[in-house]
Amino acid sequence: MLLVYVLAAVVGGLLVGILGTGNALVIMPTLAVTFPKVLAGEHALRLATGTTMATMAVGAFFAAAAQHRFGRVNKSLLGLSIFPYLCGALAGPWISLWLPAHVLRAYLALVISIVAIFLIVSERNKVDSNRNISTHRVEILAVLFVIGVCSSVAGIASGIFAIPYLLRFELTTKTVVGTSTAAAGFYSLFGTVGYVSAGWLEAGLPPYSLGFVYLPVFAVMAIVVAIVGPLGVRLAHHVDDVLIRRIFAVFLFFAAAAIMLL
Repeated sequence: MLLVYVLAAVVGGLLVGILGTGNALVIMPTLAVTFPKVLAGEHALRLATGTTMATMAVGAFFAAAAQHRFGRVNKSLLGLSIFPYLCGALAGPWISLWLPAHVLRAYLALVISIVAIFLIVSERNKVDSNRNISTHRVEILAVLFVIGVCSSVAGIASGIFAIPYLLRFELTTKTVVGTSTAAAGFYSLFGTVGYVSAGWLEAGLPPYSLGFVYLPVFAVMAIVVAIVGPLGVRLAHHVDDVLIRRIFAVFLFFAAAAIMLL
């Protein structure tokens, strides 16, 4: 399984650098399929989402540092994103804790399928918009809170929903991707705290678990995404993101089916 986890982290790290999101949508389905086979107990899916969230935090921060060096982070929007992501990402793991395993499995598969459909139908370029961030602050706070809750329950990156929404404002695509990557670092850090705290007193967790974060797999994946994430940022200038999105969408459909068949 170690090779599978390393490969998932490599692909996920490249995606977050190129698209500003996507690492969790490789890592989470991989863990959701493999953890029930290698980790006995009712919390296998929660361990998959928690471990994904922790790994995503590492990848996002390293990719965000690379985005910052290229001048692609809007500090005003980043500051506006932190509070709703704090609330939403902390709430999601506790909501997950009260969902039966079969409901959580169906939710994960549904969210992944929705993302796959979106990737196929989304247009390549942003829609021109003159909407100003400063005049829509309340709307942005509300939308990012909902994104934070829904994404953290599934253990996926916030950017997959936040980037299309933020492209409706008067920001360049590169700035939206860069800022969303930086915001995802905070979102996933808050989400990790949520999954650790939600699983802190749960019985039946495997050894070397910190709440719902399985440390051995997290350590391996974190090292890989920390190395590969900045490389993906550099590759973003040389790859066709439309082709990547379509290939990624096909993978997600198979991943959703595999999760439902667990």
